[in-house]
Order: sequence, then C-alpha cells, then structure tokens
Amino acid sequence: EQWIEPGDLVPGELVVLEAGDKIPADIRIVFCTEGAEVDNAALTGESLPEARTVEVEGDGVAVHEAHNVCFFGTTVLKGRMKGIVFATGDDTFLGQINETMTQCART
Repeated sequence: EQWIEPGDLVPGELVVLEAGDKIPADIRIVFCTEGAEVDNAALTGESLPEARTVEVEGDGVAVHEAHNVCFFGTTVLKGRMKGIVFATGDDTFLGQINETMTQCART
C-alpha cells in the first residue's frame, strides 16, 4: 500500500479506506469489514450513519442509494474497505451536484 494524493487518483485504481478517512473519489466497494459505516451527511443531509457492504443492489436502485458505493467528500465512520475508483473531480456525484447548482445560479 502507498499514499496517493486524492487529486492524483484515476478511475480503475484500488483505494483502501478505514475509519476516519475522508473518501477521496467515488468508489465501488469490493471488500469491507462487517458493520462498515459512512457519514453521507455532506451529500444527503442525513445525520445517521449508513451501512456499507460489497453486496450489489438490485435493478432500479440509483447509484447514490447503493450500499456498495462510497462518495467523494463523505467519511468512513467505522470499518475498513477496499474499492475501485469510478469517478474523480467534476465527474463525482458531488461534482455533478455542484455543476447543477452552478447552472441553476446562471439562469
């Protein structure tokens, strides 16, 4: 394992996360300890921790509601996870929210 600056991550890289880590990109979980939790309040406003798992959600579940995904700007509260980066920077869920807000402000 080696430390890589979040700005240097690219899709396809494997990231290891543990309790207290800020999530550096949008990541699909490929391993996590039982009882792993994240704080998604920065995205959803939800004050309760949200469980994470490697289990793939059924058809029709939006990515932002999937329990096998972690998002840039949120925090690991409990457990250890490994995941594959699938979005960075403006392509992250938070980046897309920011872009939408910017476009709304222009109109």
